Amino acid sequence: MSRSTVLLTGASGSMGHEAFLELRRRSDAHATRLLLRPSKVNKKMFAPYAGESWLEIVWGDLTDPGDVDRAVDGVDFVLHPAAMISPAADRNPELAQAINVGGTRNLVDSILRQPDGAERIRLVGVGSVAQYGDRLPPNEMIRVGDPLIPSVHDYYALTKCAAERLIAESGIKNWASLRQTFIVPPQLLGLLDPILFHQPLNQHIELITSRDAGYGLVQCLGTSDDFWGRIYNMSGGPSCRVVYEGFLADQFAAVGLGDYRKIFDRNWFALKNFHCGYFADSEDLNHHLGHFRDTLDDCYAMVEEGLATWMKWGARMAPAPLLKVLARRWAEPLQWIAEDNTAYIEAFFGSKEAWAAIPDWDEAGAGQGMEGTR
Repeated sequence: MSRSTVLLTGASGSMGHEAFLELRRRSDAHATRLLLRPSKVNKKMFAPYAGESWLEIVWGDLTDPGDVDRAVDGVDFVLHPAAMISPAADRNPELAQAINVGGTRNLVDSILRQPDGAERIRLVGVGSVAQYGDRLPPNEMIRVGDPLIPSVHDYYALTKCAAERLIAESGIKNWASLRQTFIVPPQLLGLLDPILFHQPLNQHIELITSRDAGYGLVQCLGTSDDFWGRIYNMSGGPSCRVVYEGFLADQFAAVGLGDYRKIFDRNWFALKNFHCGYFADSEDLNHHLGHFRDTLDDCYAMVEEGLATWMKWGARMAPAPLLKVLARRWAEPLQWIAEDNTAYIEAFFGSKEAWAAIPDWDEAGAGQGMEGTR
């Protein structure tokens, strides 16, 4: 039996790189082609794999139709996790549009230009839980088919909606879209950004590890015919459920930072207008892919293992008041209040008065919001 040829985009990202490693483990069944930007970082990352017979790298760009044609030529599958994600996508919407929507359009068009491409080539796109928008309790349970109402100012979610529609309406016979939840990479500190404070403390999250996300994406290659032509919610399953405040507490404990409430004030966090929730139908995808492997505890262990010794030592030695001063500079909602940025204040708090009415930790009650975090 001859090997199929798989095109993987976004192999330098968290989900994409784990998919790349999984494809390497299955090199006897699949030849792999990557479409990668010729950046110094990418060339250094993939230099150890140069010369391996199962792998071909097309150095190019998703936004260039010619590069995409070279990458798609002769493949049997296209796995497409590449995207410009938040917060970068929201800060540069034109580039996000070009990559997330334009890049997907280039892939679809190239597939359709291939001999018998619409019938022969199978395409898996990766969407986002952000497409559903704000799903705070009591509306935290999400199903495919729920209305897509991206949060205000969430340009990334808009591009994901548009890209998914391109795939679903492409005329390609065998396609699927995986609406991905929050992926926790081993290097969690790489996610440090003011966007952390855009999320309400009572936000429910059904997360997934990067290794299960990548594994699941590759599992699509061996699915039966009834898998195709559908949209799925992708997560690590019910064992990966957590409330954001509990997630903060667990991560601070793992790193050795102690009580997060000594570093963050409650009014640093938004009251609404983010995304994430619990997937009521994530088992539908697991039925096909069998990717429910890691639990929340596995996720925490993976993050802790990914921390360098000096990071753990530094976290334990740094005084809470100093950390609070540093963290305050990241708390973007405080900037909105100081600048009287009405558009963002109304979107994330409802009003300046609603922000001012947020109680501190003591007034809210010790441990409030921590019950039922898993």
